[in-house]
Amino acid sequence: MENLNRMAVFAMVVKEGSLAAAGRRLGISPSAVSQHLRQLENAVGVPLLHRSTRKLTLTDAGAAFYPGCEAMLSSAHDAGQRLAEIRDTLSGELRISSTVGIGGQPLCEALAPLLQQHPGLQLRIIATDNVLDMIEYRIDIALRVNRQLTDTSLIAHQLVEWPLVICAAPRYLSAHGVPETPQDLVHHRWISGIPVNQNHGRVIELHHTHYPPQKLRIAEGQVSSDSMNVVRDFTLAGQGISLQPLFEVQDKLRSGELMLLLPEWRPAAIRLTALTQERVVPEKTRQALQALRDYFRRNNAQMLAQRA
Repeated sequence: MENLNRMAVFAMVVKEGSLAAAGRRLGISPSAVSQHLRQLENAVGVPLLHRSTRKLTLTDAGAAFYPGCEAMLSSAHDAGQRLAEIRDTLSGELRISSTVGIGGQPLCEALAPLLQQHPGLQLRIIATDNVLDMIEYRIDIALRVNRQLTDTSLIAHQLVEWPLVICAAPRYLSAHGVPETPQDLVHHRWISGIPVNQNHGRVIELHHTHYPPQKLRIAEGQVSSDSMNVVRDFTLAGQGISLQPLFEVQDKLRSGELMLLLPEWRPAAIRLTALTQERVVPEKTRQALQALRDYFRRNNAQMLAQRA
């Protein structure tokens, strides 16, 4: 490996015509260049250059050796250029995994401008509510909702916090009544996407501006799912009460398909996090992260303003 470095120094000396010029290109002193050449000649066992105070000329061995060294130097330069293009330009494939709900309209609205500005960028979205192995699926960005980060090798980029709301369909409320206090919720049927706590079952915590938080243990309902889309569809069908991200049900609340329950009591917000495998990422990944962050925070601010 050391000889490869010395071969690169030798090729640069021949290309530049002097030890001083080669040193300036390589960022080392002429004496360091001279030392590299002596060590290379000792390693190969023959002199490669005739040195005088005025010029350098190749020996026969040096003339035979130079083309290979120059080709190596040129290939290394080309490899560096290609790597810089990948790092600094927005082209090639960008692979993003997300939940099914986020993988549709939100990602389209967030990333469409980036695709329009950079025709060489190819977006591959893997929409699933399962947690995928980022290495196995070659994922550049993984969007996770309220997931504990168990893999310490991954880097978490916080994108946004979304408020949750308690809601149900009018037909369910007509049949089972409208809850008026947090404790009333315990006696209702729930369609649950809430993770099970091993010791306490399914628990929700509600917050109020003027009262202490309320922790409620929710009974197992007929339907539960780790897919928010499934939970929402069964809620719309009148099968029970559920927690929903406000941004996903705003239209349903406006149209009356869903009713907001106990609006003064607010469940803990859910977090949207983007995961990458490295802290320093290629430019296409960096700009995609920024586009996602800007989009979700802008929409969240608009949503909260409308709610207020």
